[in-house]
Amino acid sequence: MHLTLTNHKVSQDYVHEEVEGRGSWSSAASSSMPSIAITVTANVTERTSGTPGSEEDTEDIGEVFAAYGARKANSQTNLSKLSPFSKKRMGFRVSSRESIVSCYSNAGEENCSRFPITGEILFGLNYNYRQSVLEVNIKQCKDLAAVDLKRNYSDPYVKTYLLPDRTKNGKRKTRIKKRSLNPVFDEVLKYHVTKSELETRTLSISVLHNDRFGRNDFLGEVVVPLDYYSFENASPVWHKLQDRSPSPLSMLSYKGDLSICLKFVSAEHISGKKRGFDDKGELHVIVKEARNLTAVRTNGYSDPFCKGYLLPEKSHDSKRKSPVVRRNCNPKWNHIFIFDNVSWDELHERSLELTVWDHDRLTTNDFLGGVRLNLGTGYSDGREVSWMDSTLEEIALWQAMLDRPNCWIEGTLLLRLHMNQLK
Repeated sequence: MHLTLTNHKVSQDYVHEEVEGRGSWSSAASSSMPSIAITVTANVTERTSGTPGSEEDTEDIGEVFAAYGARKANSQTNLSKLSPFSKKRMGFRVSSRESIVSCYSNAGEENCSRFPITGEILFGLNYNYRQSVLEVNIKQCKDLAAVDLKRNYSDPYVKTYLLPDRTKNGKRKTRIKKRSLNPVFDEVLKYHVTKSELETRTLSISVLHNDRFGRNDFLGEVVVPLDYYSFENASPVWHKLQDRSPSPLSMLSYKGDLSICLKFVSAEHISGKKRGFDDKGELHVIVKEARNLTAVRTNGYSDPFCKGYLLPEKSHDSKRKSPVVRRNCNPKWNHIFIFDNVSWDELHERSLELTVWDHDRLTTNDFLGGVRLNLGTGYSDGREVSWMDSTLEEIALWQAMLDRPNCWIEGTLLLRLHMNQLK
């Protein structure tokens, strides 16, 4: 998570637009919005032309997290407040595309480890820069394991994915070759994907036996990371088929990053409305952008939007949504969510859940990833809950926001693979 700290004054003109239901913050305000990590606003109603991030205004963000880390490390009591699943997550985090591993097991449509992995596969890779197409040239296999031991043959075919996308739209398959241990396919499987997007993916090529009446049998795989792959030579090369080993990392993958700004606005700093005796405050969230989202469509893109809740509320009225950005795996929303009538104390017991989805007008939207920001205690108002399960990075960003009311806090977080309770 990239963070810095600067002193910079910010206009709040954009707040009126969101309250009146007109969407994102205005261009007049955008020039004053924080562009780097944690921004401290000395006066939220005054706009200046100062340059954010100047050397004399910069404070070491290390002090922010050092102080937070010290509070956690110096007191066993504080650590004991964290739930077991939060403690486990603190020492472990998928942090780069290197975490995309080659052990995506238990796909649900095939039997693994029933037969020994033998043989090789001949394939070549080419990238068509003019059409932005990855071409996977599957030539043939040899010396495959026999599923039908009596007759000594299998019915093999080849299946590919551009990981971490394992949706049906991301799957490519060859024809099935009946009764052969040395099948010749000579087929080209294509993915429409930009070169920059391709560098975040891993190509999975697996060989399976087709079972007409049950689950298909896994015969071996080859996994090719594409972040530094050279496409200068597209000639087919023989690769030994590998086993697919079960692993606790099998469900972890890089889903992309989400950049957001947070600010708790106390009641006396809310502009545009009269204060009442029981006024609380507002949580402002700017969903800036996402990067390296999974392309779920055959054209190599997604139509992403972001959805937000301040848990435990999850009613239709409490939902916030950004606009849909069409045909883009690196969307820029710059859209603000405002959660009103919430106090600073209440935010210690609540959780901000932001999820990214691919919009589909005909079927169910596809989940692309999410984050959940809270104090990671596992408890809310004394009750154990599943949604107070933030990772260390999410906790740090939420804590920084609570420590600096009326100040913009910005950070970039890794998207979760799912929004189930972390264990």
